[in-house]
Amino acid sequence: MKRKSIFWVVLTVFLIGVLITGASAARIYLDIDSPGFEKFPLAIADFRQQAGETAPTDLSLWFPNEVGRYLAMTDYFQIKNRRAFLEPAAVSATDPFRIEYPDWTTIGVDYLVKGVFTLRGTVLAAEIRIFDTIKAQEVTRKTYQGALEGKTVLAKAMANDILSVLTGTSGLFDTKMTFTQKTPQGSEIYTVSFDASTAVKLTSEYALVVAPHWSPDGRYLSYTSYRSGTQAIYIKDMQQRITRRVTPYPGMNLAGPWSPDGRRMLLTLSKDGNEEIYSLEIATGNLTRITRHFGIDVSPAWSPDGKQIAFVSNRSGSPQVYVTNEDGSGTRRITDEGNYNTSPVWSPRGDRIAYESRTGGGFQIFTVNTQGEDVQAVTSAGKGAHEKPAWSPDGRYLAVISRQGGRHRVMVLPVNGSNARKVYETDRKCNGLTWSR
Repeated sequence: MKRKSIFWVVLTVFLIGVLITGASAARIYLDIDSPGFEKFPLAIADFRQQAGETAPTDLSLWFPNEVGRYLAMTDYFQIKNRRAFLEPAAVSATDPFRIEYPDWTTIGVDYLVKGVFTLRGTVLAAEIRIFDTIKAQEVTRKTYQGALEGKTVLAKAMANDILSVLTGTSGLFDTKMTFTQKTPQGSEIYTVSFDASTAVKLTSEYALVVAPHWSPDGRYLSYTSYRSGTQAIYIKDMQQRITRRVTPYPGMNLAGPWSPDGRRMLLTLSKDGNEEIYSLEIATGNLTRITRHFGIDVSPAWSPDGKQIAFVSNRSGSPQVYVTNEDGSGTRRITDEGNYNTSPVWSPRGDRIAYESRTGGGFQIFTVNTQGEDVQAVTSAGKGAHEKPAWSPDGRYLAVISRQGGRHRVMVLPVNGSNARKVYETDRKCNGLTWSR
């Protein structure tokens, strides 16, 4: 798709009028955070064409299939097979949104999506309505318009709106997971989206690259590279395609995450004798040392409010996860189980920290609350080793790198550990996973 067409489609979808009543906009229909959560039965009926030309693709089937595919990725819905509800054409011939509610409740459908569309030239317009079949009432409706070649953008917007109306949370369909992948010359940085579209290579360093991190606004990508023959930290401006080196220090130079406000970056440096955590002010280059201990301190991660930092230290004899205030005060250990715990990442909700722990012959993913209590296993050894956890921007999922049988996979799974979904697979080693918008 041409760049101008993409911009026009996205802008149109964003600006199009939303016909939502105040009551339905404020109400949350599905509690996806409840401890006893079960998938909700949802049906998406065939869309009806109201006017216009015949599309090269059967949009009557394409729309429900594509919208259902996106919603299934969330693991919140049980998408009903359309073969179970072959609606007679006569039912909706005159009114495409006419519903015989008992027909839907009988087959176990709690929520129903119906849609119509028109195609005039290359302009595609559509409307969807969501119904609560139990209460026999409409929940909301919305219209969309865009270019035919951008129909996937429309379907994704529909899925996002359905998710938002029913659960009160925005979709992750446009978010991305970024990681390094081994190459003959070292490694490069790749990214893949939540919907498992083709991975895109972001760097051409032709050297070993590790620790990729995005700035909060998504414009800058920081990482550690050996491009100059020594380890150094670089920041790449993804808009202007300009890369600059930001650390001139000898020894270890490992890039860490950006602060929530985008003004600082955490680093691991060994310039003062051993590995310590530092904070770099991006605008001025001012460097502030945070940890001061004879042990090794690595793998820092910001809390969502930027006031605390989780990190790994061997000061107790084995690698464990610690939390400290942003100025290095009030340090406390929060992992006690296991003799090798590393790679902490703080949930965007601020209540839990995910990390990897060596169990048996490999690593598995666990979470713990910020007081060091309520340890919960997210992955198990029966499905291979799991490393490098990364929280989704909404804090409801974890992405991990799974290793089994010589294959490396980027997997997405709900925090409760159910129904892991593969978004990328390769026979080359992957590392340094992050998740961002």
